[in-house]
Amino acid sequence: MKSLTGPDLCHCLAARRAARYVSRIFDSHLSGVGISISQFSILALVKEHPGIAVSDLADLMVMERTTLVRALKPLRESGWLSTVTEGPKAALTFTLSASGKAKLAEAEPSWQAAQAEFESGVGRKQANALRTGLLNVVFET
Repeated sequence: MKSLTGPDLCHCLAARRAARYVSRIFDSHLSGVGISISQFSILALVKEHPGIAVSDLADLMVMERTTLVRALKPLRESGWLSTVTEGPKAALTFTLSASGKAKLAEAEPSWQAAQAEFESGVGRKQANALRTGLLNVVFET
């Protein structure tokens, strides 16, 4: 690797470049099933946390709530998410619909292929260490 100077010393720029690189791998695999890695991630998190409120999902995704609401719109329009609102100050909550569960199951092999491609490029041990390190930054700061 070349010596780092100027903008290449920026942690944020490096993280964004890496995120775009990894997203391209996953999006290329998932495009065949008509879903992006962002949409896959949302569906997977909703499956893991049925009945999750928008604000809690935004926290898990580390996204602004308004940005997440825009990202949820096509998932709702596709019928992949079921919504519930209850109470006087109803919080919008989400679960996967039957078609959402089917879409996630359909996308799973493509996601696994993307995981394998990334791991083969950087090495499984390095990929796991990278994921652990990044999650520690996000959830322990």
